Amino acid sequence: MREQVIQVVEQYIEAVRHNDASALPLHPDAVCEFPTSMYRGAAAFRRGLDDFARIMKSIEVIRLVVDGDHCVAIVSIDTVFGVIPFAEHIHVANGQIVSIRGYCDPRPMLAGTPAPA
Repeated sequence: MREQVIQVVEQYIEAVRHNDASALPLHPDAVCEFPTSMYRGAAAFRRGLDDFARIMKSIEVIRLVVDGDHCVAIVSIDTVFGVIPFAEHIHVANGQIVSIRGYCDPRPMLAGTPAPA
């Protein structure tokens, strides 16, 4: 199970990196909650991906921590606002992501200013 969870999470991260909504391994009813947005359903998340792609420059995976069908992805996201440390709690079931809960300090994005060094 661990390897399948890692494979699904890596596929998700690659899809986000490349703004490829068709490659997102999301369950149709996935719930994705982030500090500045919430998406109910894969279709809503796919529509929101384009907005995120406009501010994102790159994603560096720091660590994936897997416990059963849950994964915490610790990443560093380089954005137009600066580098933002980010953590996502991702729940995978039957090869699809059923939920994502993202954690970061959203102040640079909300203020529209670069992140502090």
